[in-house]
Formats: sequence, structure tokens, C-alpha cells
Amino acid sequence: MALFGAHVSSAGSILKTFERAEEVGAEVFQFFLRSPRVWGWKGVSKELVSKFRERLSEFGNPVMVHAPYLLNLASPREDLRRRSVEVFLEELKFCDELGVDFYNFHPGTATGISEEEGMKNILRSLEEIFSSYEPKKTVVLLENTAGEKGDLGKNFEELSLILKSFQGVKMGICLDTCHAFAYGYEINTDTGFSEFLKEVEKVGLENVKAIHANDSKVPLGSRKDRHEHIGEGFIGLRGFENLLKHEYFGTLPYFIETPKVDDMDRVNLERLRRIYSG
Repeated sequence: MALFGAHVSSAGSILKTFERAEEVGAEVFQFFLRSPRVWGWKGVSKELVSKFRERLSEFGNPVMVHAPYLLNLASPREDLRRRSVEVFLEELKFCDELGVDFYNFHPGTATGISEEEGMKNILRSLEEIFSSYEPKKTVVLLENTAGEKGDLGKNFEELSLILKSFQGVKMGICLDTCHAFAYGYEINTDTGFSEFLKEVEKVGLENVKAIHANDSKVPLGSRKDRHEHIGEGFIGLRGFENLLKHEYFGTLPYFIETPKVDDMDRVNLERLRRIYSG
């Protein structure tokens, strides 16, 4: 059965994420451990960890942490790559301690280097991470990108290369609908969705563990990451219907990352639920 939720703020305390999820009627939710655009983090007390684990047990549904946007495991700058590895490790260990289900990250951006070199850096970075720590509970999710400005992980060939390099590690894919469409996967037509499913098989359908449900402000193949409200962008309701009516995709948790305007989180979740139950 599909579950529907949203990205919520953790400002003030990670415990407040549960209240904020409840306010919008979310059955699952995603949050940042720290501000996504700064390196610094105050950490969390053992008492708060204990309380979070208790609330999570009561909540009972999947929860995801999104890595900071600053991370770039593909960077040719050794200082940035090393810092990214350190923060990734710090957050992954903490997610495991909290009992969080998923830790989601963007694979990396090849800035000033070839995509091949960037991919080698990603693999080297992940090797350093997993040789230092392998999660017991938390599943690490690679998020597909729109392929903007050297972003890697934009297609299933690249995602498959990363996954196959770390067999045995708790890893999977978080499919972002906006990114997939903006890259060029036409998920909102019968033919396009059929072709898309063939591409997904390159990573294995069962390795897709979660969905970032976002419509797209930009047309097919624009390679820009611009999220829109469900049904109000170029994907339209049809793309989400194709996913939600699919025998496998219809069983996954869906997390919206749509613009935070008025009560639109609740509206967007209701749109997805109507498609699913219709």
C-alpha cells in the first residue's frame, strides 16, 4: 500500500518533525538534520535521541533524512570531497542511531572535470564511507538528478554503476519524478512510461525504495530541477497516475517536496491520495 507524506522542517528540534507531519496529514515524512546549506551542526543530546526513537516507534511508518545540499562526493577539490565524506558519515551514523529508515543524497556534481572522473570520485568517496561504517537499520538512497550543471546519477546507467559497486550494503534508489521528467523520462504517457520501466530494470525495480513526488515547472528534457505542485506542472496528474497504478510503484512511500505555499502540502497529498484510490 502506498503511503503519502512531505518534507517537513526540523527547526527548533527534530522532535517537532512529528508534529509538523501530523499537521499536514502526512503518513511518512522527510527532514534535514541540519540547515541544508551550512556545514555546521550542534548535534543532538542522548535524551533527545531516546525521545525521537520512542516517537518513531509510535509513528510506525518510514521516515527519511535528506543529506545537506553542500555535499559533493564527486568534487575534484579534495577538501570539499573530504568534508562531504565526513558529514555523510556523521549523518549516516546518527540516522542509524535514531532508527531512521532512509538516508537520501544526491550522488554528486562533476564541476570542472569529466563525468567519468566525477563518477570515480563518487565511488571512491562511498568506498571510504562504507569501509568505515555500514548501516544496520538505515538504507542509503541515491536520488536521481535532472542532469543539471554536471549532476551525476541522472540516468539509470549511472545509478546502476554505483549500486552494483556496493552490493551487500543497505542501498537503494529514491526516484524523484521531477528530476526524471526533466532529464528526459516521459513518465506521463503510455509509451514513455513503458520505456521508463525498461530503464528502471537497469537498477532492478526492487531497488527503488521511495518516491519524491514532485511535478515539474519545466518541460520534458529541460534538465533543470524546478519543482511544481502535483498536477500543475508539465508532468500533470497522468504521470502520477502511471506510478500509483503500477503494481510495484503503488506500494512505495511518496514524499512531496513541492513549494511551501499556504496549505498546499495538504492539498498535494490529497491529490495523490485521490489518484491512488480512484
